[in-house]
Amino acid sequence: MKRSIALILPLLLLGACAHLPQHLPGGKTAHDTQIRGILAQFDGHAGVIPGAWPTSNWWESAQLPALNNLISEALRNNPSLQVASARILEAKAVAADQHAALLPHFSAGTSVTQEYFSRQGLHAPLNGKTITYGALNPLEMRYHLDLWGRDSDRFRAALGDVRVNQADYTEAKLLLSTQLAWHYFLLAGDVQRLRQVDRAETLHTSLLHLEQQRWHDGLSDARTVYLQEEARAEARQSVADIQAAIAQQRYILAALAGHGPDWGRDIPAEPLPTLSTITMPRNLPLRLIAHRPDIVAARWEMEVAAQQVGAARAAFYPDVNIALFVGWNSIHLGDLFSPGNLAHALGPVISLPIFEGGTLRAQLKEKNALYIATEDHYRATILDAVREIAGRLATWQQIRQKLRAQRQMIVAAKHTTVLAESAFHSGITDKAEAYSAQIQETEIKNQLLTLKTKNVQSWVLLHSALGGGYTPRKNPA
Repeated sequence: MKRSIALILPLLLLGACAHLPQHLPGGKTAHDTQIRGILAQFDGHAGVIPGAWPTSNWWESAQLPALNNLISEALRNNPSLQVASARILEAKAVAADQHAALLPHFSAGTSVTQEYFSRQGLHAPLNGKTITYGALNPLEMRYHLDLWGRDSDRFRAALGDVRVNQADYTEAKLLLSTQLAWHYFLLAGDVQRLRQVDRAETLHTSLLHLEQQRWHDGLSDARTVYLQEEARAEARQSVADIQAAIAQQRYILAALAGHGPDWGRDIPAEPLPTLSTITMPRNLPLRLIAHRPDIVAARWEMEVAAQQVGAARAAFYPDVNIALFVGWNSIHLGDLFSPGNLAHALGPVISLPIFEGGTLRAQLKEKNALYIATEDHYRATILDAVREIAGRLATWQQIRQKLRAQRQMIVAAKHTTVLAESAFHSGITDKAEAYSAQIQETEIKNQLLTLKTKNVQSWVLLHSALGGGYTPRKNPA
């Protein structure tokens, strides 16, 4: 044994012949989000209040049972989400395979070979004979000594891939729920707007009949009738456009839920909720790193790349395997199990990467370049996240300001309608003025519904930008 060790040690030192490159991963993982100043502007303003992080089922705070059922159905049946789930299973299988490399492998083997030796062959005692050679090894063992951590690095990289796929699955789930809520609110808003444009068409039709009667009585010219016909035709086009939009939204929601277009016709459209506030954690820049699945995935991609660099670096050192077998072998099957035919072997198998034409250096540089790319991607993902949050907050504030102005317009339009109807009943003006005022009020209400739809959609996008209540799992298995 001492002689074997004395032989192994000089061979290990020869591993230095494969020279390591100098350029290895650095440490540019620091991140300065620079968003605290912008967040301070919204603290307590524009409906942004301090509070806990969004829950995982953030859409339930809208209190719409139809939306909750729709998203639950989609989470069960959406094909893209199921593909992401299957990738997790695949990554776990790869991790299990990499873990197996850390353990000794035991097996058993047997063979029976019949061989005829030529008369002029090199095996003089056996020339011209047919020999049946038998071997039975009930115990065979192979074990790779992970002296430099290559197998461990590969296993940790495989576990990192599991975490990456888990984060990607959560990102796909967040994207799916965001799309469903966004399109559902658009559907609900369009259904309410359809009532307004239907009323507008009815008012335009009544006004057209009034103008036709006035023209017939000689109180106006044909130009007024034609203009009102154009207005009614435009109102009918608006009805057709919204009806088509409603149908399209139902088809989209059905597809996201994993069903065909017919399934979408039964989706109930509830009234738009009043969502005027959103909670924002005070330590958002710090906690954002752990609550956005895309950032978590990017961070684990960087960790995986770092482990791959370690495995590539370990390839520069000698590779040592331990082999063991115990069994019997004989050229005569009849005495295979004779005590003298018992054979056994135990010893190391060493390979040295002395010269491989630059292959190992190229592989290490490739893994290092991948690490650098993932490091920069991680930092870019953080910057994109804070930019998205800042943009969503600005949109949220803008829509709320427009809503306040639009509500003031609604009040003014209602007063105008009341005055026009009073003037008509008093005989000061004709019915046309009252119709025109009602049409104007209907259009302003329609614009208000559009803003309300954008408001709840902005609420959805803000929750999505915050990560949708994601919390990474500690155990990837």
